[in-house]
Amino acid sequence: MAGRDGGEAGSRRGPPRSRQAADPRHDDRHACRVRPAGRPALVQNRIRVRPAAAPRGVLFDRNGLPLVDNRPAFTLSLIPREIDNREKVLGRLSVLLKMPYLELDDALGRVSSDSLMPVRVRRGLTLVEVARVEEWKLELPGVIVEVEPQRLYPTSRFAAHLLGYVREANDEQLKQGRYRRGDMVGQSGLERLLDQYLRGSDGGERIEVDAMGRPIRVIQHTEPNPGAQVVTTVDRRIQEAAERAMEGHAGAVVVMDPRDGDVLAMVSTPAFALDQFTGTIGRAAWVQLVRDPSHPMLNRTVQSQYAPGSVFKIVVAAAGLQETTLTPVDRVYCNGQFHLGNWTFNDWKEGGHGTVDLHRAIVQSCNVYFYQAGLKIGIDTIARYAKAFGLGAPTGIDLPGEKVGLIPGLHRGKRWSYSGDTVNLSIGQGALLVTPMQVARMMSAVANGGVLFKPRLVQRVERADGQLLYSDPGLVNGHLALSPMVWAFLKQSLLDVVNEGTGAEARIPGIDIAGKTGTAQMIANSRAERGQDHAWFASFAPVQDPQYVVVVLVERGGKGGHIAAPIARQIYNAIFLEKVASAGVSG
Repeated sequence: MAGRDGGEAGSRRGPPRSRQAADPRHDDRHACRVRPAGRPALVQNRIRVRPAAAPRGVLFDRNGLPLVDNRPAFTLSLIPREIDNREKVLGRLSVLLKMPYLELDDALGRVSSDSLMPVRVRRGLTLVEVARVEEWKLELPGVIVEVEPQRLYPTSRFAAHLLGYVREANDEQLKQGRYRRGDMVGQSGLERLLDQYLRGSDGGERIEVDAMGRPIRVIQHTEPNPGAQVVTTVDRRIQEAAERAMEGHAGAVVVMDPRDGDVLAMVSTPAFALDQFTGTIGRAAWVQLVRDPSHPMLNRTVQSQYAPGSVFKIVVAAAGLQETTLTPVDRVYCNGQFHLGNWTFNDWKEGGHGTVDLHRAIVQSCNVYFYQAGLKIGIDTIARYAKAFGLGAPTGIDLPGEKVGLIPGLHRGKRWSYSGDTVNLSIGQGALLVTPMQVARMMSAVANGGVLFKPRLVQRVERADGQLLYSDPGLVNGHLALSPMVWAFLKQSLLDVVNEGTGAEARIPGIDIAGKTGTAQMIANSRAERGQDHAWFASFAPVQDPQYVVVVLVERGGKGGHIAAPIARQIYNAIFLEKVASAGVSG
């Protein structure tokens, strides 16, 4: 089989080059027929063109583990010129493979009936289906089974939104002139972003066959040139751990290195099954996927926007301390309610928290404290600091469809109460919107002392021989200048959130984790215990030398401290597995 498809799928990698160079599909002589001397015209030989698709390049994680590879797979193709009785052949195929006749007829109708180029009609045939075709081969002139490389994933939904999927070039893409019918093209994620490197260049053969379609000799052979290999920033072990932790939940997880903005894991759930695109997905299956009410095609890390809830209190505290509107010793008595005119704003804790200072207000996530703090700071100042933390603007990540969020103070219109807007904004509610990726970048800035990195997904693209084709050195696209005392106060407060506050369910013995819980209301008067609120937990660790930022969002999950924080703990357990194990033994 290796000789049939031009080599083992994925065994060779190289740079993309002109797909027309030495490609027998672009040789005008491919349509000729050969009649050896002494043979009657009835049994004249023919020239058959057999393309050999180039294996797409392999994507690796930062440690050299494959995220997606290739494997050999069977593809059913039709050669229009060799089909003498179209209705009979297509009817037989329709019965054998349980394929709609109109689907086969439509595939043939898209090309000239005199074409010798194979038309792919189904990818990913099973061995049983191949056996059926071979059994009826004499009655199926112009029907061939080819071996082509097909994408292979660790699991069917592994990193689906990050890696993306590959499909045949659609009509719109064909009009661009860059692709030919039947070409597999990256449609989303890294497969789309790096398609020019991953595709490589196809090869093929020109073969002389007899009247029965049996090969006689190879006239020309061109090896396919596999696509380049890609080294990503992803850590496969962390990605797998994050996906396990999110099983059964809708939402998103982002794991980032705060030292350089590398995305170590990116999870959006529910996810779509990547392997359903490796074969031929029908129109009905595609429509069902797109109309799925759980929106599995949506990348929630960058394409969904949510109120951040109490995670936003980090921004409010930073603004107040830096502008000296607040001091760590400012105290407020919280009885569970705050009155503003005819409006009453409740705390999440019935009966309130008693007398709290800023540190205790962060640790216990006291809403009443931040209602009053927000009014003292002012909506314009809060909005300015939110922007400085990277909110309300794209992160710059190299993925399509990124949402920018919304900062009300920068986009406010006429509403019922200017002060009411400020009160809502102070606890991350109201019109404020963020993406999980924005929150991850914000927490990275808290962890590293104010540097905003563009999230990086790809380290480099290189040939199999190591020649570099592309590299991303990383980019700093923002810096937030706060007093060292403010950064130190925030870090200590967030550490205590986990050690003794609302984030206690994220605590791991032996690991200093700093974090902030958030419970974002979706509707007025919603109840977290009924699963009506979004659950957040934004964190980093270890506190003294931050290396990992973990942000968890669970849609309609309930309270952040009870739902999102334990998920983050599972991820940290996987990250610090050796250190956690040693702490358990010594303890």
